[in-house]
Amino acid sequence: MKTFKSRWIVLAILPFFALIGHAQTAKISLKESAILVKGTSSLHDWRCKTEQFSGDISYSANALTLKDITAVDLQLVVKSMKSIKENGNYYEAGMDKNTYKALNADKFPKITFVLTDISNLKAGPGKADFVAKGNLTIAGSQKPISFPATATLTANGIVVKGSTSFKMTSFGVTPPKALLGTIKTGDEITIVFNASFKND
Repeated sequence: MKTFKSRWIVLAILPFFALIGHAQTAKISLKESAILVKGTSSLHDWRCKTEQFSGDISYSANALTLKDITAVDLQLVVKSMKSIKENGNYYEAGMDKNTYKALNADKFPKITFVLTDISNLKAGPGKADFVAKGNLTIAGSQKPISFPATATLTANGIVVKGSTSFKMTSFGVTPPKALLGTIKTGDEITIVFNASFKND
């Protein structure tokens, strides 16, 4: 009789466990993700495509709804940033040298972002909006940032999209110049990301 009751209790509470967020750890897919850096100059707007980056995310969700994001760690390789035109073609490689120099890429080869918290989570079936807070490190200088983002659950992971803008000088970076200083880059830049993470 006791055995029967124990089995009945287990079967009764199983649905409640199904509602609890299941923890997942996922790695970013380089092939299915895109990270762009956008800015302005005295000649024209510009943008760089980041070709090398890595990262992980830890999150919890039930079958349909995101419950929480507890960790994100992203690393962008500075010298993999390549200037591209509106049609997607690359500029001459020499145009990127000033950017690498301004970011002191030899000493600080990576730009990193580490999540510290999320807030204002508004989750529905398969999709959620929230505010991400974390520490961004550029050229060895770390600053706290926050920005709105959207997460979409997939069959084997999660896709996070968003953008954040800031001034290069706030990280101690002097906006790069070109052609003996005749072309000047604007101080504010925007990082736009579409990060697809696949479950481990």
